[in-house]
Amino acid sequence: VMPRPLRPDLHGAWFHVINRGADRQDIFSCAADYRYFQSLLAQATTAHGIEVHAYALMTTHFHLLLHCPEGGLSAAMKDVQSVYVGTYNHQHERTGPMFEGRFKSFSIDSPSARHLTGRYIHRNPLDIVPVADLARYRWSSFGVYAGERSCPTWLHTVELSRQFDDVAGYLEYVSTRQHTDHQADRVGVRGPGSVGALIDLDRFIASLCGVTVEAIHHRRGRNSARLLAVTLAVELRMMRSAGLAEHYGLRTAASVRATARRGRVRLADDPAFAALRAAVLDARTQRVTKGA
Repeated sequence: VMPRPLRPDLHGAWFHVINRGADRQDIFSCAADYRYFQSLLAQATTAHGIEVHAYALMTTHFHLLLHCPEGGLSAAMKDVQSVYVGTYNHQHERTGPMFEGRFKSFSIDSPSARHLTGRYIHRNPLDIVPVADLARYRWSSFGVYAGERSCPTWLHTVELSRQFDDVAGYLEYVSTRQHTDHQADRVGVRGPGSVGALIDLDRFIASLCGVTVEAIHHRRGRNSARLLAVTLAVELRMMRSAGLAEHYGLRTAASVRATARRGRVRLADDPAFAALRAAVLDARTQRVTKGA
């Protein structure tokens, strides 16, 4: 077996660092998970001399803009990820790997590229929150840049904000859509908070499963239609977890994510359930294509 190539670890380099959960699984399941990951980033800045200039922590993945004056990227990310996974597995009673693999890092070689990368990272939560709430998303550094939260000692904000006269200038830079933006539009999804799209999903699933829409909202027995509905609603990011909890009669946002995790496990183990998911997605795609 060929050894994996070493990552570039040059002194003074800048990187856009990304990783996501294997098979789209959650890597953050509650507020404590997000806070713990942030604390590990803080420790890495001291232990390895890296600088965090922007971050966005999402349910299934994360983005970081890092500067490495003394190198240390690989060691820092190894520490952060290995300690986080061990603690997460213990806290949530799971085993095995969490991430798709080693983190991905993309070298950034100019100030303009750094600013664009920071903007991209700060806009990442737009998949799940409207632009008006972007600065209030708790698990992104954008709230700090926008003056919504105080700046932690381990976050560096000067590099990205110094080209703007004030906080409002940076806020506008990130919040205003530009023609170069490529936020992917998901097929058939009308955006976060779209109750109509969620009801459409319930109807597709109810029809293909031969049950009523009301049955999808019943919390009893082995309800495959309900499990698939919650799993797909999370996968397609049709609404924030709190809204999905209310829609499907679950107690908390964490219950939504736990249900979706069970759904993903069943998709991997049950070919019939996986085929049902494919049929639902095909039906929705055909409906959108026809303009229904």
